[in-house]
Amino acid sequence: MTEIDAKLAAVECWTADPCEWAQGEPGSADYAERLVQTRAAYAPWMADELGYGCARGLDVLDVGSGQGIDLIGFARAGAHVTGIDLTPRHVELARAHLASLGLSGEVVDGDAERMPFEDASFDFVSSNGVLHHTPNVDIALREIFRVLRPGGTARILLYNKRSWHYLLQQVLWRGLIEGRLRKEGSMEGVLSDGVERSSIGARPLVRVYTPRMAKRLLDRTGFSPTRTRVRHFRWVDVPAGHLAERIVPLRSDLVLKILGRVGGWYVIVEGTKP
Repeated sequence: MTEIDAKLAAVECWTADPCEWAQGEPGSADYAERLVQTRAAYAPWMADELGYGCARGLDVLDVGSGQGIDLIGFARAGAHVTGIDLTPRHVELARAHLASLGLSGEVVDGDAERMPFEDASFDFVSSNGVLHHTPNVDIALREIFRVLRPGGTARILLYNKRSWHYLLQQVLWRGLIEGRLRKEGSMEGVLSDGVERSSIGARPLVRVYTPRMAKRLLDRTGFSPTRTRVRHFRWVDVPAGHLAERIVPLRSDLVLKILGRVGGWYVIVEGTKP
């Protein structure tokens, strides 16, 4: 997949099916609140890991801001928020959702690899589940580094190549047992065909990173110090997980938290600009 094809596929996918979903009328306050609630139910750990609570008074940039869920979270925490997204439909919805809730913020249509911001414009940059769709992740990270102020922090969530979901559901089940790896010729093709929700058969680029790979990406960009952790496990995301869910102890928050910290679907990588 070429760089242009990857970006067109991303726009096609999330124009038809904006990232994350809730019941209601998109653009309304009710829908925005339902998006926030749906996210909290899906990943209750995410607000803390993204750092909403530490953002008061900061200039925060959300790279790949989608429908604005994280913009809402940061704005409610007292941050001055800016979002950027490649998909015009996302930009439209994020603006509407902020306005519907009486929150201020700027959302621009743009590419993470060529951001229209001055150097050292932000105190904090968040990117949640976006840069694994970016053809040139090194370029996007250099842009994040450029727009951060000295002492500023970047916190980025990527899909984890060492996760239970990737190894069991994507590689073992879909790739080998269902034969999709033979058909597609690569795991990148398998992921493109089935990780993201699409009602139109869109195939956005999907890549996965180990915690070590994610750390190296930030290290070579110039961030220091850097650290990683992994989060997020649900039985529904692995083969035969519905059987495990019938066993009450395996459904406990503690078990899910432990499994998530060992082989969660998300790598959180964090770095500071010296």
